[in-house]
Amino acid sequence: MKIPVWLDCDPGHDDAIAITLCCFHPALQLLGINASYGNAPATRTAYNARSLITALGMFEQIPVYAGAQKPLYRTPEYAPDIHGESGLDGTELLPEPKCDLQEKSYLDAMEEAILKYSNDITIVVTGPLTSLATLLTQRPHLKSKIRYISIMGGGVEVGNRNDNCSAEFNVWIDPEAANFVLQDSELKDKCILLGLDITHKAIATQQVIENVRGVVDKSKLRQLFYELFQFFAHSYEGAQDFKNGPPLHDPLTLIPLLEFYGWTPKSQVQFYYKRLDLKVVDDTNQPDFGKTCVIKEYDFEDKKGTMVGFNSNMEFFWKQILSSFEEAEKHSTIE
Repeated sequence: MKIPVWLDCDPGHDDAIAITLCCFHPALQLLGINASYGNAPATRTAYNARSLITALGMFEQIPVYAGAQKPLYRTPEYAPDIHGESGLDGTELLPEPKCDLQEKSYLDAMEEAILKYSNDITIVVTGPLTSLATLLTQRPHLKSKIRYISIMGGGVEVGNRNDNCSAEFNVWIDPEAANFVLQDSELKDKCILLGLDITHKAIATQQVIENVRGVVDKSKLRQLFYELFQFFAHSYEGAQDFKNGPPLHDPLTLIPLLEFYGWTPKSQVQFYYKRLDLKVVDDTNQPDFGKTCVIKEYDFEDKKGTMVGFNSNMEFFWKQILSSFEEAEKHSTIE
């Protein structure tokens, strides 16, 4: 059986790669997408999600829903310094969407998916945790039905936001939502956190970007992603001084699942993690506002605490990305 996943995202250059991997990795079954605010306003990320699945030729298979429009309690923040005003700046090849947003609420759609794939489904969150926190606050009976929650967010030793540069963007923009998920007794032990400690090791070097492009003029889909990667590399160098290439955060959320569901041997994935209880600083008066703090570390035998990633086999990771592009080319609708 394939791994059933629901993708809660805010596309986003690296979200675009996560969507591609979800659609075309042989181990994964993408049930649906909800697009929330984050890298850009929610109206733009929803458009981007629909445009991407159109480009990938999956607009009839993958439903897209409007996710959370703003944080639980705060004014929304966006990331134009990294992703541009649209959230997917850098290319003219993104097509007009051939599908509309689903009329059903993301809350109802996620509940249906969780109940249908009870105890098997993983919720993958590559943006703020607002949508998931809203769902599980309103419908707490769903907590026990989720197998894993794989999150791109936070950072124990690395940050890129706040006065001390100690917070990560996704948790910084809604720390209350992050705390709801990471401190809930029913949820925290099934969470996998891919924070900056590990994602800053997934560097899209110029060689990686050239591999994404492949043969010049062979594929407009590859050219689209090549242009997105080039923009991403330029913005990360300018905003955060990444000179060797940008970190490709979001697709890493999918890699540990290959090991945990038994699709790929642990020796290949080589996912190294610690079991930690976490808390995000949510006091705006603190210079470490948004920082992910370690409260307690557990032994692996306890099977308690969030699984916080620190390293993985990056060669294996890039192979999964490139293989997904090869499959995506067979379905692309870009002319």
